[in-house]
Amino acid sequence: MEDKQKLNKIRRKNAKLYPIYKMFSWDLLFFYSIEFLFCTITKKITASQILIIDGLYLLFRIFMQIPAVAITDFLGKRKSIILGNIMLIFFILALIFIPGVISIIIANLIFSLGYDIKTISESNLLYDSVSTKGGEGLYSKLDAKGGSLYYILDGISSLTAGYLFVINNYLPLIICLGFIIISTIISFNFEDLNGVKYEKKKNKGLIYTLKEYNQDLKKSFKFIFKSKRMKAFILFQIVFYSLISIIDIYNCDLLVTIGIPEEQFSMIFASLTLIGGISISLKKPIEKRFKNRTLTFISLIYIGACIVIGLVSSIYTGSLIIPIILVMYAIQKIATSIWYILEYKYLKNFTNEDMRNKITFSYEFIGGIAASIFSVLGGLLLDIINIQNAFLIVGLIALLSMVITLDYMRNRFGLKPEEYKKEDIEF
Repeated sequence: MEDKQKLNKIRRKNAKLYPIYKMFSWDLLFFYSIEFLFCTITKKITASQILIIDGLYLLFRIFMQIPAVAITDFLGKRKSIILGNIMLIFFILALIFIPGVISIIIANLIFSLGYDIKTISESNLLYDSVSTKGGEGLYSKLDAKGGSLYYILDGISSLTAGYLFVINNYLPLIICLGFIIISTIISFNFEDLNGVKYEKKKNKGLIYTLKEYNQDLKKSFKFIFKSKRMKAFILFQIVFYSLISIIDIYNCDLLVTIGIPEEQFSMIFASLTLIGGISISLKKPIEKRFKNRTLTFISLIYIGACIVIGLVSSIYTGSLIIPIILVMYAIQKIATSIWYILEYKYLKNFTNEDMRNKITFSYEFIGGIAASIFSVLGGLLLDIINIQNAFLIVGLIALLSMVITLDYMRNRFGLKPEEYKKEDIEF
């Protein structure tokens, strides 16, 4: 009874702390709104080169996931979260102190391992803390609350980052470093729920843990390729995540092409970030309205916005198209904000603690390989045609791919639990 009370106390503490932690740590504050400007102006890199580097970064994320998963199981979720945040500190330091393109590549390598560790351990720590009987709904509620707080803070930081960038190109990175340090300090207050389990793994040694995990991953991939539900969901992720990876850079390049000043650049992304935070509140009514067609809705409005941007910017020139483009950017942001909340909710359905890390890794591995390939192709496309036509071509290809994907998902994903076969949901 005493152990159960202690466990419930830890759960409540983690659940209460998590939204505050996520507000500061979900991603890099003061950085993303000026990242494109920092790479092109400070580091002298072209948009096509950025996409190719992003493709390498996605590969880094993939190859770092195996040690990241093993480290998370070996150290436990609390220590892994702390380690991940410390590695993000080194990521910013590499960007600041190492010159040229090499700084981006080295920084991305450090970031990949650190962010993989964070991604795996953070969401699973929260899920473990609320996954008692009748408490599963708290996962989405607390995760969404933390996401909303982050978007508000990120919107404020994005609004000022452009002005800070004009003063000094490195000033936003220094402030970003400060927020990562705050996240690291907060992460020390989490507690693991399974300390005895991790102590046993330590006694076995890290090499044994890696070998043990290799066998588990083989089982995970075997489950995924047997499960029609998982195959359908991963196919959707391949198309949608690859598209988002390309469009994120295209959006920045288009703003520079049409002559948006650096200060307005950050204001635009600050506004979009605030829209993203507010739009998380739309997740529940959209799910209620569209039910098992929710992914269909958010993916098609995102792709539709891409096609509109391509059409309008290809046909018309001048400042008159800017409001239309910005409205389409807002639609994209609403779609991706909801997707990032739903993604891991759907991924973790029908899972338990032992399989959750393995399924997450396999999912990220397959999607990351695909996104890295398409990111490089998206960069090469910019060397052949202008950004306006690239938008239109990528949007049309994505539309065709998504229609085929959604048709495949129709009878395989979004069903009621009793409608799935045993091999579709049981590990």
